[in-house]
Amino acid sequence: MSCIGRTYPLTKPKNHRLPIPRWRLNLASGVSHVYTTYIGLQQRSEDQATIQAKIEAMDVIEDWLKTDDGPSASESFTFVDGNDAQKTAVWVCYWVDAAKHQRSYETLCLPSLYSRLAVPGRASIGMWLERFATAISRLETNYSGLDYLPGIARLPETSTEEHTLSAYWGAARDRIPDSAHDLFPLATDTESPKSTPKGIGQHLVGTNYENIVHIRSGQFWENCSLGEAESYESKLEPTLRTGLKYLCENPVEAGVVGIRYLRNEDFSAPSCERKRKETCGAGFFTSLENMEKWAKNHRSHLAIYRGALAHYKAFGDNRKLRTWHEVSVLKGGEARFEYINCPPETGVIGRISLDVRQTY
Repeated sequence: MSCIGRTYPLTKPKNHRLPIPRWRLNLASGVSHVYTTYIGLQQRSEDQATIQAKIEAMDVIEDWLKTDDGPSASESFTFVDGNDAQKTAVWVCYWVDAAKHQRSYETLCLPSLYSRLAVPGRASIGMWLERFATAISRLETNYSGLDYLPGIARLPETSTEEHTLSAYWGAARDRIPDSAHDLFPLATDTESPKSTPKGIGQHLVGTNYENIVHIRSGQFWENCSLGEAESYESKLEPTLRTGLKYLCENPVEAGVVGIRYLRNEDFSAPSCERKRKETCGAGFFTSLENMEKWAKNHRSHLAIYRGALAHYKAFGDNRKLRTWHEVSVLKGGEARFEYINCPPETGVIGRISLDVRQTY
């Protein structure tokens, strides 16, 4: 990528050399947007009626994934930490066809799904949906290997290319095509609402302000040797958890709108085989600049960065830990947030203005 024709030059240092190869994603010819939807299903009680209601809702969602308008790629998780309730099941879904994405949203219809659940059980069930459209020109991806490519990379007809825009501060911005002519400034209306909706017993709906950023950043160590897996789980993962804790506890200072730490889980597999050695952090920042400031300056992220480099050096070319991320810079109104009977610590509640659509 050249600086010629750019309003804002690349931040890549002169003579920069990558310590470790990196790849980025190319989508199929003609694709202009990726449409992403996160779906959450909370269970806030252990009574049998609630458990049964969750099972019924999960079955509906799992069947919906297989419909003709269902996502072209999807993954499922259990919530571990962050802005949500314990025992929350989460799905992330991707489309490249706008019409299919909209039809599938209308088919799923969270209010209708919630209303069909038996009354005794649904009182302790929460449902949420966070969806957004990302223009390819405002998207960037980065992968540490080609033997495992999750997320957007699971969409049909994608390909990868090796690149050198990595391992320096500002690299993520450089990988976003529109950064050549757009600084993606912080919007003027990012202040939190004066009051937080109670959430429980409410159907809340809202959208985003200009240049809000979504990031999903993942770790996969299923194929690691025993020694490398133990090293990751005892050294690097705790550092990741510390960084997430800081973001959750200091949202205003860090510019966080809502973030979750998720563990990949195959809900269709036997219980003993469901959880995978794979996690991701997924959430929203007020702006790309605020996300960059945390990455570059705060000790919690610097510890993650140094820990990752130490892991790479320790295991060299034999390492099987795979890390990756996808970042979207969204225009105003490109995201939709929807929460039904969810406590106020869920997602972006309290950080984005939401309207009460219905009460239960």
